[in-house]
Amino acid sequence: MNRKDFFRKGLAKAFSVMEEGVNEISETWNSVVEDKKAEPEKVPPKKTQIKVPKPKTVKSKFKGFRNLQFPPGADSKGKRFFSKCTACSDCIYACPYSVLFPVPDDTTGKHFPHMDVNLNACMLCKDYPCISACQTGALLPYKENQSPKFGKAKGFFQHCINSRTGEKTCETCAITCPIPNVVQFKGNKPSFSNDCVGCGLCVSSCPTFPKAIQVQ
Repeated sequence: MNRKDFFRKGLAKAFSVMEEGVNEISETWNSVVEDKKAEPEKVPPKKTQIKVPKPKTVKSKFKGFRNLQFPPGADSKGKRFFSKCTACSDCIYACPYSVLFPVPDDTTGKHFPHMDVNLNACMLCKDYPCISACQTGALLPYKENQSPKFGKAKGFFQHCINSRTGEKTCETCAITCPIPNVVQFKGNKPSFSNDCVGCGLCVSSCPTFPKAIQVQ
């Protein structure tokens, strides 16, 4: 065999091997394609939109004066007080402890005297200079053995020192109360009788924060 025929046969054999490989690859590819066609088409899942709740808008209200009381000598509902008071502020200036302060009235445009014993206690003066200063009859003197009534003290024992110590460690509210037997202790827990006039002295003397007592 000459060299020319030798190379021809070698090339022919090489091409036949390549042809077989190509056919195998082609058959394999076709089978893969057929299998993919037979498979059901996968639909991508829909993206679920998570609804984030909008924050609730809270309308803030002015809470500067939460527990306003009329001055000593005023009637409980204030009917006579508002009909007689001229907003002259004489009672405000007469108070030696600066308990009274003017509060604007939107209806009349005047500034009427009020107080908040949770902020500044009424000292229950014997002569009540605020009443003596009133010349219009909006504030009238108390009768003998009559006391003002601004509200009643209420205890919040979770803030009380005694609730933390488990003992009757603090008795400040009972010591400062000007009316006998109003503050009574059941164990180490203080309570307030109906004789309480709501002067707020127990509130101002309470050493805790938040206060363990509020006049309501």
